[in-house]
Amino acid sequence: MPQTSLIRSTSFRLAANYLLLFTLSVLLLGLFLYASVRNEIGHDFDARIVEESESLQSDFAKHGLEWLQDAIVAHGVGGGGLTYGLKDAHGKPFAGDLTDGGYSDEDVRAGWIEMREDQSEERGDGPPEIVRALFTRLADGSILVVGDEQRRSTGVMRAIFWVFVWALAATLGLGTLGGLYSSSLFLRRIEAMSQTARGIMAGDWRRRIPESKANDELSAVARTFNRMFDRIEKLLEANKHVSADIAHDLRKPLARTLRRLEAARGDDAAPEIAKAAIETGIADIQGVLETFNALLRIGQIEAGARRAAFKPLDLTEIAGEVADAFRPAAEEEGKTLVARLETPLPMSGDRELRTQMIANLVDNALRHTPKGIVIEVASERGAGGTQFIVADNGTGGAVAERERIFERFYRVDAARATPGSGLGLSLVAAIAELHGLNCKASDNGPGLRVTIDLV
Repeated sequence: MPQTSLIRSTSFRLAANYLLLFTLSVLLLGLFLYASVRNEIGHDFDARIVEESESLQSDFAKHGLEWLQDAIVAHGVGGGGLTYGLKDAHGKPFAGDLTDGGYSDEDVRAGWIEMREDQSEERGDGPPEIVRALFTRLADGSILVVGDEQRRSTGVMRAIFWVFVWALAATLGLGTLGGLYSSSLFLRRIEAMSQTARGIMAGDWRRRIPESKANDELSAVARTFNRMFDRIEKLLEANKHVSADIAHDLRKPLARTLRRLEAARGDDAAPEIAKAAIETGIADIQGVLETFNALLRIGQIEAGARRAAFKPLDLTEIAGEVADAFRPAAEEEGKTLVARLETPLPMSGDRELRTQMIANLVDNALRHTPKGIVIEVASERGAGGTQFIVADNGTGGAVAERERIFERFYRVDAARATPGSGLGLSLVAAIAELHGLNCKASDNGPGLRVTIDLV
């Protein structure tokens, strides 16, 4: 993948936007923390100066000016990290480092000032420092100055600043590398999807998108597309055989009709023969039209054209009506049709299609079972939901046959001698899929059991 494509990818731009937002958040938080720490350190430094100044003032009140002068000299330049100064009421310096600054009465009235290098005495270990000092006029008019060199607090803040800068730089660097890496992974998976799609477009319908174990959004998309490809492949495989199946199923009745009409056309044909040929031809053509109508109906159902007609309905009521309608025919053929239904079974759907779905299942059981069997129309509630069942205790069929009975034009060998087009159960499967239901056939031990998962 070219670098320009990686940088321009949606995933990288999204990562960059999040990184920018995170960086701005860290920057604002860092500035806030920096200001808070600086204020806290400044407050601690000021409190230390005030505490020392008040202690010296207390000693002055108890012991006098000379004692205070000796105490300042004893503290020295580095005493506790503080700097001192003392002048008498006439401006004569007594002791300390902050005696030659030439501070004025305004400085004394101000209380706190920052004395720059030209106001402080040269130090032997480096240039003069900025000193934050507190001025206090004592009871005898003398001036006490207690200060602290700012380089100590400045050093702490400088260290904090550089820690923050390096942390921010590391965040940007690692975030950029992470964005590039995650974008690269994302694009590789997208490219795998694109390659699969191109392969399918080229005719390789067996290709599928690799599914990651991450179980993330892309994995969900891959699974959805793979199911779609499975469905498309299945439809294409079915369509490959549709033309041949149609030709095979329609050729016989059309050829039979043609032969009979040709025989009836002869001059020596009796009127009875001609009439019988015409009636048989009409019946065959009606069967062909029924096959085409069934195909058109399946196509309309699979296209979802009937979904707009969905309304609330009770499947128990529909199944009961279908069972009542088919029960006389079952009794005439020496079969028993029983209904075992939970009441009610409210749901949404097309009433006409639901009726046809159940009717086709019952009709299929009646057509392809011997005398003496029992056909059951039932509904069952279980932990997995409600199931609608049409089952019989007839001969059933092999596993391979059960797996194909919902295919168009498919008929088991035992059913080829009976009338039909092989589209009845295909219509059932199409109606079930339109309503979002799963339809499957299984062994009833003995017999066939068709189950439709309702919920």
